[in-house]
Amino acid sequence: MESKHMSAFALYQSLHLDLSPPVKKPFQRVKVEVKKKKKKVNGSAAVSVNQSRAKRKKIRNKLLKAANKEESKKAGPEITQEESVTGESLDAVLTELTKVNNSRKRASKLFQWLIKPVPAKSFFRETWEKKPVFVQRKNPDYYKGLFSTAEFDRILREENVQYGVNLDITSYVNGKRETHNPPGRALPFTVWDFYESGCSVRLLNPQAFSSTVWNVLSILQEHFGSMAGANVYLTPPRTQGFAPHYDDIEAFVVQLEGKKHWRVYSPRSEDEVLPVLSSPNFDQAEIGKPILDVVLEAGDLLFFPRGFIHQGICLPDAHSLHITISSYQKNSWGDLLQKVIPAALEVAMEEDVEFRRGLPLGYLTYMGVQNSDK
Repeated sequence: MESKHMSAFALYQSLHLDLSPPVKKPFQRVKVEVKKKKKKVNGSAAVSVNQSRAKRKKIRNKLLKAANKEESKKAGPEITQEESVTGESLDAVLTELTKVNNSRKRASKLFQWLIKPVPAKSFFRETWEKKPVFVQRKNPDYYKGLFSTAEFDRILREENVQYGVNLDITSYVNGKRETHNPPGRALPFTVWDFYESGCSVRLLNPQAFSSTVWNVLSILQEHFGSMAGANVYLTPPRTQGFAPHYDDIEAFVVQLEGKKHWRVYSPRSEDEVLPVLSSPNFDQAEIGKPILDVVLEAGDLLFFPRGFIHQGICLPDAHSLHITISSYQKNSWGDLLQKVIPAALEVAMEEDVEFRRGLPLGYLTYMGVQNSDK
């Protein structure tokens, strides 16, 4: 059994990244132009013409502003491609952050490193909860040190990892999604045997076993003002571990090793925009055409808001290891009011007699939907 484990682990180390992702053309802004008519003027008519020009300029600026606003609403996914994005290593960033006393500033700096070169301000203004964004860096070492297959192996050997609690074994074959968790502890030779047979491995709470992941999440949640979580996904070549679905979290897919082909789809209706719960598994025929079709390589980042359907499949020549950092689960206005309003009413009933007075006699004869026409 041990020899099988070692051969499986050796497989991960021998895989190479030699397939370039498809090149996507960036979206172009639509420009609205207002043509000016030239008029010959002389004498006192010049004042009138200048006023007319000023008026036309004002109208043109309004049109441009309206066009840009409309374009922002209808904008498709954002694709950021760079020749090579360099940056400080994660260890260097975390070391530097220990010198920053303000927790909000620490979180802001770490988040900017996470999504570089996308500016954080424009990200939250134009992308957050609105559309996916793909950041292609062509720098496989950008996220080095966050997590690795070797770290995954160490955790399986040294920690008490339980199936269904800390780890899932999954597959998606011929449109059928299955979970293959046996009972008890996830021993390394059993997990690697599942992997060699074509199953994906999902570590549900890597922060419980990795101090680095725990440190990153604990800093980032200060930026979101909401709990930050993470899952790690290890997928063998030419396989898919999950059916198309959408989640109830804002997802940052951080590619750590290998590569994976991702397709992202728009919400199918207004009811699925920023959903409260995650979706069931979808058939391919239910989801339409993708709005984003890209290959993530090590060092790349993919963000998509909750409600955007997605699926990822490994290419034939490489495994994939990625970590999904998530936030904003049950962090909407509705979730807040569900907590606040009952508490406010309880206090009101304790402190104000008006809230303790009985309902008027016969109120059912004139209140409610059945009496709304009256």
